[in-house]
Amino acid sequence: MGEWMSGHMEKLAKMRSENREGGGSEPIARQRSLGKLTARERIHKLLDPESFDEIGSAVRDHRKPIDGRIWPSPAEGIVMGFGKINGRPVLTYSFDFTVMSGSLGDQAAWKLADLIQMAGQRGMPVIGMIDSAGERLSMKDGDSGMNGLSTLLRNCCDYSGVVPNITLLLGPCTGLLATVPVLSDFLIINEQTGFLWLGGPIETEEAGTAEFEMESAGQCDLIAEDDEDAIEKAKALLAYLPQSCWSPVPDSACEADRPATEEALLDVMPDDVRQTYDIHEVIDLIVDTDSFFELKADFASHLVIGFARFAGRVAGIVANNPDELSGILEPDSSDKYDRFMNFLNAFNIPLLTLVDTTAFPPGDRWERIGVIRHGAKLLHSYSHLTCPKITMVLRRSYGGANIVLGCSKMFPDFVYTWPTAEFAPTGPETVVHAVFHKELAKAREASNYEDVYNQLLGILREQFSVMNLGRHWTTYYTTHEIIDPRETRKKIISALQYLEKKSESLPGKKRFIKPA
Repeated sequence: MGEWMSGHMEKLAKMRSENREGGGSEPIARQRSLGKLTARERIHKLLDPESFDEIGSAVRDHRKPIDGRIWPSPAEGIVMGFGKINGRPVLTYSFDFTVMSGSLGDQAAWKLADLIQMAGQRGMPVIGMIDSAGERLSMKDGDSGMNGLSTLLRNCCDYSGVVPNITLLLGPCTGLLATVPVLSDFLIINEQTGFLWLGGPIETEEAGTAEFEMESAGQCDLIAEDDEDAIEKAKALLAYLPQSCWSPVPDSACEADRPATEEALLDVMPDDVRQTYDIHEVIDLIVDTDSFFELKADFASHLVIGFARFAGRVAGIVANNPDELSGILEPDSSDKYDRFMNFLNAFNIPLLTLVDTTAFPPGDRWERIGVIRHGAKLLHSYSHLTCPKITMVLRRSYGGANIVLGCSKMFPDFVYTWPTAEFAPTGPETVVHAVFHKELAKAREASNYEDVYNQLLGILREQFSVMNLGRHWTTYYTTHEIIDPRETRKKIISALQYLEKKSESLPGKKRFIKPA
C-alpha cells in the first residue's frame, strides 16, 4: 500500500473507531447503569448477524453549539443503515444517547429524512429506536435545524401507508421530535426508560411514561420490559406486516394445529344475554395457536384489536369485548378502531370484525366529548375500505355500531352470524321501556312487573333474532349465512382463501374529507 492510500486508510480507521466508541466510555457506562443498550448494541440485537450495512457514518455536527463548546459528534448521534430481520430487508436507525444526550442535530435530521425517503422508494419497512433529549440548539445564525426536522416530519407523512414504520421508544423523546414516534404506525415503549413529552411543565410522575401513553393518551401500542423485550416485540410485529403497500403479507407455513371445528365455542357465551364473557376466549379458539398479537391492550380495553393468523394467513381482528363496558363504541375505542382499520386498508390486510355490542353510549357525558363525530369517522373510514372485510356477529349488534362494524349494506365481503345474533336499532330492554311503559306501570301496580316485563322482552328478542330476520333477504337483509359457532374458524379460513385475489375500487375523487 502506498503512502498516499495509507494516509486515507488511517483517516477511515480513525473515523470508524470514533463511531464505535460513541460518546466515550463514561457516557456508555452511564447508559448501561440505566439498563439501556447502546445504539449499536440495539441494532445488532435487532438485525440478523452480520447483515448491517451502515450509511451516514462520516457525518458530523458542523455547527457551533449554544454553549460555544465543540463536542464530539460521531455519526451525528444517529447510527443508521440497511439490514435484515429473519432474512427480510429493512432500514433502521438508532439514536445514540452517549453523543450529546442523543439530541437531534441539523445533519442528523437530514440523515433521518433521507432514510425515510429511501425506505419508501425501495419498499422496505423502517424500524427506529429513539433515545433522545430532543432537538439540539445552535448559535449559528439562529439555525436550530428546523429545516431538517420539518423535512423529516414531511417525509414521515408522505411515506405513511407506503411502508410499515415501527418505532421503539427506549429513552426520552421530547419537543417536536416527540411527533416522530406518534407519526409511525406502531409505537413500542420501554416501561423502565421510555418517556414521551411534547413540552411544558410536567405535573404528575406518570405523565409521559409507557403506562400513561398506553392507558391515558392511547399513543402506545406495546409496552416492553426492557430494550431486549422491545426489540423482540418489534420483530414479532414485523412478521405480520408486508414489505410495502405493493407487497403481499408473508404467509406462515402452518400445519393443521387445531381442528376445523371447535366444540368449546358452544360454551363461551352465557345463557343470560345480560351476562358477559371475555372475547379473548373466542379469539383464542378460532386463530392459529398462539398467533393472536394484541395491540393497545390497556387502552379502551372494551375493544380488542390485533393481528392473527388463520391457517397461516394474516388478518387484523377488531372485536367488541362484552366483559368491559358491554363492548361499547365510545370516543377512545372509536379512535382505536379507526386508526387500526386504516392501517389494514393501507396495506391490504384483511379485516375481521367480531361483533357483540350494545352500540354507542347515550347521554350528556358522551355527547359532550364528541361521540357522534367519533362515530362518523368510523362510518367514513369503513366506507373507504377496499381490503378484504369479514363480519362475524356473535350476539348483540345494536344501533349505529351494527353499521360501523360492517353490516351488510356497508358491503363487507362476507357477513356471518351465530344463531344467537340479534339486530336492533337499540337494545330490546330500552324498546320495552319506551313502547310499553303504560303496560309496565299497570303491571307494577298489580305486582306482576317481572312477569310482564320478561314476556314483552322475550317477544322482542324473538323479533330481533337473526333466526327471524334472516328469513328476509331483502327488507331485513342481515347476513349471508347463519353458521354453527363451532364452524367459525373454518368459515374465516375459507373466506380468506376466496378473498386472496380480491380487487375493489372506490368512486373517482381527488381527496376525501374525513369528519373532524
